[in-house]
Amino acid sequence: MALLPASGTFQTHQTGRYRCTMKNKRLRNYLMTEFDLRIDGLSLRGWGRGTHVFDGIPGEVEVRDALPGDFARVRVRRLGSEALEAEVVEYHAFGYPRIPRRCPHAGCRHDKDTGCGGCTLQQIHYETQVRLKQDLLSRLLKTKDIPCAPLPMLECCTHWQYRNKMELSFGPDGADALGVGLHPAGYKHEVITLRQCDLFSPILAELTQKTVAWAQALGLSYFVFRKNTGFLRLLTLREGKRTGKTMVILTTSAQAHIESGDGRTRSAGEVISDFVQNVLMSLTITPDTFYWSTMSAQTGKPTRIEDHLVFGPPVLHERMYIPDETHALDFEILPRAFFQPNTLQAERLYATIYALARPHIQSETPVLDLYCGTGTIALCFARYGHRAVAIDIEAQAIENARANAVKNGLASAVEFFAGDTAEILRQLIDERDNFSDYLLIVDPPRRGLLPPAYRQIMRLNLRTILYVSCNPESLASDLARFCADGYHIEYLQPVDMLPQTAHIETVAVLRRRVSA
Repeated sequence: MALLPASGTFQTHQTGRYRCTMKNKRLRNYLMTEFDLRIDGLSLRGWGRGTHVFDGIPGEVEVRDALPGDFARVRVRRLGSEALEAEVVEYHAFGYPRIPRRCPHAGCRHDKDTGCGGCTLQQIHYETQVRLKQDLLSRLLKTKDIPCAPLPMLECCTHWQYRNKMELSFGPDGADALGVGLHPAGYKHEVITLRQCDLFSPILAELTQKTVAWAQALGLSYFVFRKNTGFLRLLTLREGKRTGKTMVILTTSAQAHIESGDGRTRSAGEVISDFVQNVLMSLTITPDTFYWSTMSAQTGKPTRIEDHLVFGPPVLHERMYIPDETHALDFEILPRAFFQPNTLQAERLYATIYALARPHIQSETPVLDLYCGTGTIALCFARYGHRAVAIDIEAQAIENARANAVKNGLASAVEFFAGDTAEILRQLIDERDNFSDYLLIVDPPRRGLLPPAYRQIMRLNLRTILYVSCNPESLASDLARFCADGYHIEYLQPVDMLPQTAHIETVAVLRRRVSA
């Protein structure tokens, strides 16, 4: 395919189409225009994608509430980072049958009163969701010519109320009235006050509604990013699905005194005490732990967060069976530590990782776990008798991981390091030079492996790598690099971690090719 001149406003897409850019002035002429569009794919956020010809050049259009096979009249609403974003005006034909939505926030229009941007697939049967995710993964892998078809997706046995954490934002809900909830699709600061969320237990909706009523009664302000003003920032609820324990974290700005709408000036401590008495203690179930976190963020300076334990244990207790009670792990989770959001399906994910690794390891094979978070994978292998080295950049996560190793009697089996993965890995290779018999497990963030980390992984020259990915696009790019550098893909096992969304977790088993 011939490329456009350098001065053009389109760039090539991996699928062979052109996609728009945010600065494409010519495409701005198409805002609010309508045209018929056939949807031929699904995006990573669960919107439909199709191709329309603009000024003689095909460009991508992403449509909320559309699915592959749909044929619809659409209206362009905004320029996205990779495609024009549109809404459905009228359906001419459906590619898949629809079912009633359970959530009042999952509307199909693009305005702030209808869609939170979360569950984009709940209007179709779960079996159809799995099929579309499988197709999405296969399509993205083909864009990089990955020579391995994914295995059938491991389905999730629980389709609703599976999440163990929800982080909600304070912001303007409607005409600048304070609200707390998720951001509408396409908006960064506005929120939809959460009235119901079937991905979490009912305590979440009760907490949000009472929090909004409390904040409005006191005349408290939400934080405004553009002005760096306001008090309330985030409301987070964590829940142990195996233990039933709960933790609430209220995040505010770091100001010591707050001027409220009634003209009173209150200390921050007074406001937090009022929140405890009039919100948390009035819930149907009182949370086990409450943290007040303060956040200071200024342009050009590192963001500073301080966690203040107000009541309860300092950690959330959770338990995971990998794969059963005989290999259970107990976890103590700090307020900002990462933990897989679907506990029960995470158990299946980690059991799958171990099952895929078993043909390639011996009982004494040690494990190198990169981007380890709270150390779940390393501890899983340690529970089966393997020594492990684990690295993560988040200091609180490593603190959590070390405590979890002690709690499970595995402190002597796992070494944890906090810091930049590439730098720590470089130091370990230079100092030890004895990783040749290790099994490498890599679970990077959504953007995938950055070049410095990838270079250090190549220095290891290991026989087997297990790559765990939460983003099919970065997965495809990284697998292409591994294949070009001497590895072949033995298995690709997708796991459905978050039903009702387009999220896909994938485990890839990579084996170094042996020279003839």
